[in-house]
Amino acid sequence: MLSLAVALSLSSFAAGAALPEAAPAADAQTLDTVQVNAYRVTTHTSGATKTDMPIAETAKSVSVIAREELDARGVQNLNEAMRYVAGVSLESSGIDNRVDDFRIRGYDAGSWSNNVTIDGMRAPQGSQWNRSMVDSWNLERVEVLKGPSAVMYGQVAPGGMVNQVSKTPEPGQAQVVRVGIDGNGQYNAAFDVGAGTADDHHLFRLVGLYRDGQTQIDHTEQQHWFLAPSYTLQLAERTRLTLLGLYQKDDGGSTYQFLPMDGTLLPTQYGRMKNTTFIGEPGWNTFDRDIWTAGWLFEHGFNDHWTLSQSARYTHVESVFRTVVTSGPLNADGRTQNRRATWGEGESKGKTVDTRLTGKFATGAVEHTVLLGVDWQRADWEGARGAMLNPASIDIFNPVYSAYAPVTTGIGYSGGVNEQTGAYLQDQLALGKWRFTVGGRYDWTDDDTFTRSYNAVTDVSGPTIPTRVENEAFTGNAGLLYVADNGLSPYLSYSESFQPSGSNANMSWDGSPFDPVTGKQWEAGVKYQPAAFDGLLTMSAYDLRQQNILTNDPLHVTGCGMAGTSQCQVQDGEGRVRGIELEGRVTPLEGFSVIGAASRMDSEMIRSNNGYAGKQLPMVPDWTAAFWGDYTFREGALSGLSLAAGVRYNGRSYGDSANLYRIPSYTLWDAAIRYDAGQHGAVATQFAINVSNVAGKTFVSTCSGTSSCFYGTGRTITASARFSW
Repeated sequence: MLSLAVALSLSSFAAGAALPEAAPAADAQTLDTVQVNAYRVTTHTSGATKTDMPIAETAKSVSVIAREELDARGVQNLNEAMRYVAGVSLESSGIDNRVDDFRIRGYDAGSWSNNVTIDGMRAPQGSQWNRSMVDSWNLERVEVLKGPSAVMYGQVAPGGMVNQVSKTPEPGQAQVVRVGIDGNGQYNAAFDVGAGTADDHHLFRLVGLYRDGQTQIDHTEQQHWFLAPSYTLQLAERTRLTLLGLYQKDDGGSTYQFLPMDGTLLPTQYGRMKNTTFIGEPGWNTFDRDIWTAGWLFEHGFNDHWTLSQSARYTHVESVFRTVVTSGPLNADGRTQNRRATWGEGESKGKTVDTRLTGKFATGAVEHTVLLGVDWQRADWEGARGAMLNPASIDIFNPVYSAYAPVTTGIGYSGGVNEQTGAYLQDQLALGKWRFTVGGRYDWTDDDTFTRSYNAVTDVSGPTIPTRVENEAFTGNAGLLYVADNGLSPYLSYSESFQPSGSNANMSWDGSPFDPVTGKQWEAGVKYQPAAFDGLLTMSAYDLRQQNILTNDPLHVTGCGMAGTSQCQVQDGEGRVRGIELEGRVTPLEGFSVIGAASRMDSEMIRSNNGYAGKQLPMVPDWTAAFWGDYTFREGALSGLSLAAGVRYNGRSYGDSANLYRIPSYTLWDAAIRYDAGQHGAVATQFAINVSNVAGKTFVSTCSGTSSCFYGTGRTITASARFSW
């Protein structure tokens, strides 16, 4: 929504605005005048409409977390980035350094749902544990788009999506080096450097980071590093090409753990286990991943009115995951836990291309911004999951590890090709103070997958079971907004979404493929952009529904699945989330920046044959609220000192669809202190300490079963020094 005023340029992903030489886009690329050091209002963002429409004139809720805010709050991943965004619930599966896992307006919008995009392009699908995760140090900003966004992006979740915008070359870029260490002893070093020719026709940038050391979870170290080069070539006055690359490597362990309900959500006679306890096996638990990407952002302006843009990327992800987790509930003695072991290997290769033609013209008194686009994406993936002999049980209050000797008893193989092609058309009309947006998209999806089993004990492979699902879907949106002279902009919008069902045809009794899961949302709200100071506030109310949800087939308890023994499924479910949100980033006084967010969500399964009708949807807190204040002393003996503090509240929720596991509310405090030491020669120096969950509160983020509970992140202290010139 707000924060930093960042230029809408090709660096954001070439979303269709004209080049700087064209007058209409020049304003969108000029940084707004500000009064403070820390945060700026982002007036334009490309993610919501793929054009340079101002956020204050966009008829939907959009939140933007910009680079300055990411730095000030010490953000290291997407879960941390979105702590002060309304309608977002975080750490859906607890502490997890493998993926970005969160929900927007009640629905999964993270890595597992393939709902996170980078520069407007989705990361590839993959086998169960093979997903990408981009380091936030390589991001210029994070765009949170609430509600369905299928017209722009195709198959996405109904609650919203997150677009990550990469750092790319900029003229006159500052050189930055940062070093730091956290309270677990994990140290890091990062840099962000660039250069260019005097005429700015050639611009280069190289971003990198190295991090190594212990994590919050005992016996779990992680080494992580990446390099991201980029190069921008001004081919002609109106033609520009940016090449982007990334190589990222993760080695070590995973912080993700299944934990027992007794001893976490509920205390035993011995209390609750620590949120640092490791219940796996130090010699076995592993998470290694390699990611590399290559792509381009291209833009050509035919004239002041028409622009052709294209974004493309190839992504390769390969990972190995081995883990020992809970098996069943905590034993009757109240302290020992049976365990199981599994492993997974996966590889995904994703290709995506998005081509757009943007036109700006007038018909009488009506000004049009027309966007015509075609995008295509393909994911080739395969994976294997191994079943193991169970390791010995463990005492969750005094763990003793057993030097586990792994023995694989069976392997499940899966793979496939998932392909989507979409064509979309959008028109943004301006008539005086009125803004009207209408858009439509048609998608064709082709999911060609297979499964195969292998019994390692008998050395017998099962048959390969292929399945192919082809779907077509139309989605539309419309929005109406009025720009008043007093800074208020009331709006009303309607939007739709669709997603593949998530199960293949062998899960239906007659073998027929499932229809896409669809979503519909009505949203009404008002935005306020004051003239007296930097700021943007949004209040919104929405009704969001998801149809065609898969539920158990009441007539066929078995007879489906790879082995023909699983419960069959039908599309008979419908869920609803109604909510009210208030969010803003403002600078009411010089040197003082404030972020505030609050939401009320009321969820219900309004139709289900599983007995869940009338129940609340899982992992949807009733209330969330967050407040962050950041003040910088500009004069006197404390000049250069910045003090910041924040508080986050997450209301009660249920961890499962049957509402058996009630998750209590929790409140967390954050703080930061920074000191700008000024110039030392040509180098500007800043020191910072960031602390999240200051009180070190142990809390359960969610719990879906007696052996499936998850702790949230505990106290995190990070000290850093930043040098720029």
